Amino acid sequence: MFKNILVPDLDGTCNPDALRLSVQIARMFEGHVLCLHVRHSASELGRYIMPTNPETAIYSSQLVQSLIEADRRRAERSRRVFDAFCARERLDHDGPVTAAWREGDGNVCDQAIQRGYYHDMVVLGRPSGSGDLSKGDAADILVNCGRPVLLAPAAALSNPLSTVVIGWKESAPAAKAVAAALPLLAEASTVHILGVAERSCDAGPVLVAVERLAAYLRSHGLAPQSGHVVSDDRDPAEVLLEAASERLHGGLLVMGAYAHSRAREFVFGGFTRHVLRSASLPVLLAH
Repeated sequence: MFKNILVPDLDGTCNPDALRLSVQIARMFEGHVLCLHVRHSASELGRYIMPTNPETAIYSSQLVQSLIEADRRRAERSRRVFDAFCARERLDHDGPVTAAWREGDGNVCDQAIQRGYYHDMVVLGRPSGSGDLSKGDAADILVNCGRPVLLAPAAALSNPLSTVVIGWKESAPAAKAVAAALPLLAEASTVHILGVAERSCDAGPVLVAVERLAAYLRSHGLAPQSGHVVSDDRDPAEVLLEAASERLHGGLLVMGAYAHSRAREFVFGGFTRHVLRSASLPVLLAH
């Protein structure tokens, strides 16, 4: 069950979309939501502002102090957003669902990964601007936290979380995502398994894989519906997202985070990158 849910502020701002989604999950399991805000410490900022002579050292010190003060003000604004959200949702220490605020110093990605070890799920909101979660801290957390990561869309949910679509591909990440999602699947009213074939002639193996997963879920007492889509000349990820949200009216997509290559840090394949950039519904990913 998802009893302990972590919501880190990746861009220094409390994300209402991530909070709303995390509380929806917590209410299914009478869980606890921890919102984590990490301030940049002086030592952390010093890694990026290196003085080259005594004159620039004075300037660098002043710049660090200005950034620390700006970070403090950002933390205060973020805390006000969190407190207002908790008041609206009537979250308190005596109810079945609780929420807490924690602040730390250092690197937000490192702390989110470390704290993720002790939570059942990490919920990430889309950053301001491009909303691209396929690179930077979000990707590092997904790869390294060892927990399922739930991506919140940047808009209100149009379909209920009780309708779950599994984007199935025979791979270790997809298997981990399904295993992680079992508590949510048990609470769902409808479970769809959807495979994506690039061409009609590829549909046979895709359907076999989908039916294998359906048999596995039936052994857990579920009654999934299974099928496939053919992408032809379209982007397979676009076809999956469209089918999940518009045709099947899914409120949650479950899928693996697929690898393309590994250099200094993890680089996702095009399928996963498209989902991270463009998904309009919540996506539960595992790596």
